[in-house]
Amino acid sequence: MAAEMEGGEELQVLLRSQAEFKDLLARIPSLFGTARSQAIVDRALAFGIESPFLGRIPSQQIRCNGPNHREQFLAGGFNPRQRAILDLVAERFPLPQAIATRIHMHEGLTPFALAIRGRYPYALGSEYLPDAAAQQARFPIPHVDVTASGLPDAVFDLILSNEVLEHVPDLDAALRDMARILKPGGLLLATFPFAYGSLSGIRRARRHPDGRIEHLMEPEYHGNPISPALGSLVFEVPGWDVLDRARAAGFSDPAILFDSSFRRGITATELAGILILHAVR
Repeated sequence: MAAEMEGGEELQVLLRSQAEFKDLLARIPSLFGTARSQAIVDRALAFGIESPFLGRIPSQQIRCNGPNHREQFLAGGFNPRQRAILDLVAERFPLPQAIATRIHMHEGLTPFALAIRGRYPYALGSEYLPDAAAQQARFPIPHVDVTASGLPDAVFDLILSNEVLEHVPDLDAALRDMARILKPGGLLLATFPFAYGSLSGIRRARRHPDGRIEHLMEPEYHGNPISPALGSLVFEVPGWDVLDRARAAGFSDPAILFDSSFRRGITATELAGILILHAVR
């Protein structure tokens, strides 16, 4: 994929190395910095956006709740990283294909999960529910450990993972399991805090075989819709080597998709776009 439309206002590029990312920023310097990002936000607030998944969202349904545009720039209730994934799904798996598309989502109780299930009847949304009490409280939402899901081999067309993989204690095991349950040619779309300035991931904590957690850096927690009071510990912030690790796990064509759009209102803050792991089985 490589679509650079007139004026550079619509941009989707698959990047297979940090060097390609740096070349992209050198060719289109406006992608780094706040000017383009703010222009995308300002246009959306004035004129609305067009989303392949959500349809037209008028300016009255758009708000910017803070400077972190990746998380706080909401249109139709979804931020840019969520809308980028929703739009990709709508474009890759349109009706009538959607009726038979088998999807596994690493979330089952969120507005995102509800939106996907409303269009894709064969979408399975799961949560990590590590004890019997949590599993009973969330029944019939299934408990799935993404490092060892127990799901059958080669059954899914698509896996969607939003801000989950940084919280997994063994990222490589998760990548192997996701490759295993995808059909040949199936697709993984995942967002996570991406250390795009680093070749290697930033390891913040590790879990030992006895269950003990060793903190290698100051503990960092992100919001958890299942346990808001506790949050979710960050184990690793992936870097560019996630592509080599995905390939070693069984993906035939892993890449990072850079998605930036005025029409769809897709941006972050420091980068005027969203970085998405786009890995073909």
